[in-house]
Amino acid sequence: MKIVVCIRQGLDGEILYMVRPALAGSVVAKIKSITTPAMATVRTTQKDTSDILVGVGFGAKEHLDKVKAFAKKIGGDLTATRKMVDNDYLPYNLQVGLTGKTVAPAVYIAVGVSGAVHHIVGMERAGTVIAINPDKDAPIFDYADYGIISNIEDMGF
Repeated sequence: MKIVVCIRQGLDGEILYMVRPALAGSVVAKIKSITTPAMATVRTTQKDTSDILVGVGFGAKEHLDKVKAFAKKIGGDLTATRKMVDNDYLPYNLQVGLTGKTVAPAVYIAVGVSGAVHHIVGMERAGTVIAINPDKDAPIFDYADYGIISNIEDMGF
């Protein structure tokens, strides 16, 4: 028996399907269970202290103090991408994504977040997603309700 850790699961008739990141987190795959009994483990969503989360991506590393001040000003809590944690800009307990926590705030503001799948799976349950990134082709805009194509310097943080 193989147990798969997934981000979602569902039934199609009597067949269990599991949804999980694949190919090093670059895609999300829908996997059909062919074993009996079919089993899967689903990650749970962590309740945060704030309805507003400000996610800091590697693109905002040079402006971390400004982003922290912005989060405080709007009453939000800070979160981080894996790359920010791996490069020691922020602690692991702030990491959102496949190897971090899963969150579901009312508002998620992604600042300098590229939109890698392994981060998206951790914040995809957010109510409203606002992305700020100077790269108009950044994948985060595919998930955002509102997108701002801008440098942090021009945002007035």
